[in-house]
Amino acid sequence: MLRSCLAEYQYYQGVKTHEPELWQQLGAPSLLKTPFVFISPRGVELLKTATNATVQALAKKHRQTGLQFFVFVAAVLTVAIIYLKTA
Repeated sequence: MLRSCLAEYQYYQGVKTHEPELWQQLGAPSLLKTPFVFISPRGVELLKTATNATVQALAKKHRQTGLQFFVFVAAVLTVAIIYLKTA
């Protein structure tokens, strides 16, 4: 989870520093509002227009770590359910 959060924070900071005009179009969100802006339909469309290679790499890493976290949670829940049913 920590790895996923760190990748997410790096992605936000990458957009903020490497794509300042895109950051302004997103409304220059505060720290607590940033995740909601990045998952809004308008925000997702704007983020797809990022041209900076660093931002694109951070976006890819963010998606990968998010997927890995989801798979980890699903695996833990599956193992826990199987264990509790057989116990």
